[in-house]
Amino acid sequence: MRWFLVCLGLAGTLGAQAAFHIIAVERRGLPPYESADRSYRLDGGQEQGLRAGSRLLVKRGGESRAFGHLWVTEVQSDQAVARFEPMAALSPMKGDLAILEVMRWLPEAGRMETDPLARIPVPLPRPEAPPQEGILFFLPQRSELSLAGLKKLESWVEQWGAEGRWAIQIPAAKALKPALQNQRAETLQAALRALGIQQVKLETSPRMVESKYDPAWIRHWD
Repeated sequence: MRWFLVCLGLAGTLGAQAAFHIIAVERRGLPPYESADRSYRLDGGQEQGLRAGSRLLVKRGGESRAFGHLWVTEVQSDQAVARFEPMAALSPMKGDLAILEVMRWLPEAGRMETDPLARIPVPLPRPEAPPQEGILFFLPQRSELSLAGLKKLESWVEQWGAEGRWAIQIPAAKALKPALQNQRAETLQAALRALGIQQVKLETSPRMVESKYDPAWIRHWD
């Protein structure tokens, strides 16, 4: 009987998945349009359980492995808009599947209560919404920001507002010398300060994107 209950609990946890289709790919921001400037419209919204901040796995039809995540940024009654976070070199296309994993848990089995005082439930911390992101590119072995890059920064500050938390994410790579990495960070920090952003955190990670240029991400939390 105990083994049957364990199996039933696993079935309730893994079996509840909601799948949606990407019905449109929209390009936003200023040209030239990069992959981070695109948003993806799904054929489901609040009526199907999507909320702002929901995360979905993206799969291509006929394939079992996911190649990225979609973060929901806008929700309507029957449609939602999301941005893409890659795990591979592929980009989502119209018709791809976006799968929302919903975890359902069985209630805990009853047990002997030894504490006579009523237990006060501890509220769980709410997950932080994903940041808004924009991507810029540097020429190989250069630290200057192009005019198009400056215009992108201006448009992001105007769209997102100068408040909240800001970060610069410059991936660490073997071909990128620490001195050049610091120069690029200083260039971006100076450009943001000129736009009214005084506090900017520097992040490094192995995150990459397929391009002949070197990427850097601008991240903003409300």
